[in-house]
Amino acid sequence: MSGYIGSTPVPQATQHRESFTATAGQTSFATAGYTPQFVDVYLNGVHLSPADVTATNGSDVVLVACLVNDIVDVVSYSPFEVAGATFTGTTAVDVATVGGTLAVTGVVTANGGAVFNEGSADVDFRVESNGNANMINVDGGNDNVGIGVVPTNVSGYTSLDIGAGSTGSFIELDSASGMYHRFINNNGQLLIQADQGNSVGSSAIIHYVDGSERMRLDASGNLMVAKTAANNTSVGHVLYSSGFNAIVNNGGTCLMVNRLTNDGALVSIRQASSEEGTISVSGGTVSYNAFSGSHWSRLTDNSQPTILKGTLIETIDEMCDWYQAQFTIPATTKVNEDGDTVEVDAAHTSKESIALPDGASVGDAISHISDGVTYSAVIVKEGDNKHPKCKISDTADSTRIYGVFAAWDNDDDTVNDMYVTAVGTHVVRVHGGQTVSAGDLLVSNGDGTAKVQDDDIIRSKTLGKVLTNIKQETYADDSYTVPCALYCG
Repeated sequence: MSGYIGSTPVPQATQHRESFTATAGQTSFATAGYTPQFVDVYLNGVHLSPADVTATNGSDVVLVACLVNDIVDVVSYSPFEVAGATFTGTTAVDVATVGGTLAVTGVVTANGGAVFNEGSADVDFRVESNGNANMINVDGGNDNVGIGVVPTNVSGYTSLDIGAGSTGSFIELDSASGMYHRFINNNGQLLIQADQGNSVGSSAIIHYVDGSERMRLDASGNLMVAKTAANNTSVGHVLYSSGFNAIVNNGGTCLMVNRLTNDGALVSIRQASSEEGTISVSGGTVSYNAFSGSHWSRLTDNSQPTILKGTLIETIDEMCDWYQAQFTIPATTKVNEDGDTVEVDAAHTSKESIALPDGASVGDAISHISDGVTYSAVIVKEGDNKHPKCKISDTADSTRIYGVFAAWDNDDDTVNDMYVTAVGTHVVRVHGGQTVSAGDLLVSNGDGTAKVQDDDIIRSKTLGKVLTNIKQETYADDSYTVPCALYCG
């Protein structure tokens, strides 16, 4: 008969008593049955010590030889157990093994450690909930754990299997600071989400290898390798969310492009998904295909008028001037696995191009924002010594031809730089009254257009050579462009 633990007072166990009248010298008494270690023996009313009694086989009780008419009383008890018990409130259970089914409401405490074993060869511990027979399923024989599913056993591996709900699997790791990481298996995709629930700092997914940070994905979508900040001044690689890719090194190669077999393209340069040019290799020769080499230049008044493509440009005796904000980026530190603060990136000086603020000059202190951080900076002049300012060619047969106008450098500053193409292939704007043929040499006509040179000797005034007389574009003043090989570079 099973015992009962609960809030209702009931007998805790059963007792069975048998009496025997001994014969002379009798030592063994056959009982109706007992559980070993749950039996007491009395001889003539005196309780015998367990050392004087043998009661191990569940039926016979053996003691010293008795005298005739000695009275032997055997009292046995049913073992204490829980079967189908219901616990309410807070109950302390100090047992090694619990058999049967426990319906638990409240808190159950296993004092001193408890072993739960379902008795199956494959399952050591299982929790059922809400109709799911495998809410938690521990396969101790193979060191596997399943959540919501029977764990898969792959020979030689320890596995954690998570069953899919109606939309997928979900793991969330929370911390007291409000930071959490989520791992979501949804429709065949693994989604890793990191978020910061308070103002401790920006969220990031950080990968450590051998105790050191090696890769970071920040909240802006910037991917950093071998660095902790999305900047262009410290060593490492940044793939910005805008698509900009920065590779920074103190020395040695910054970028390697390696074609292991066969000749062909190394780099494809595209605009609006259409290939405009390539860098290719053939044998030991590297070719820059659809090559046009340009210089920066600027009009003396920093204006940006409409200039037709292919217009001839002359240099003037004035140099372009560019300015930079120079500032110090402090050292970046982290706390290692030993709890020590170590330096990741040393403090270093950085320079970034700026437009000269109105009324400011070299040496003035300014505030400068770089990668979303405001720094105290000083204005310095960029050390350029090769880019002169320019004008539209106004001198016939000029020897100061710099090249032809390609486009404005439409960046986000207020400096109106232009690209002047000087070598390679480009279209040249020819005067409407001129007829050209392939092979003709061109010089300045004195109005921004070109004319045919009066001989076929390449001179200091020679702009380039016509490649074909096929007009590419005709303008309102009847000037037109044709492809040429330029000789100004």
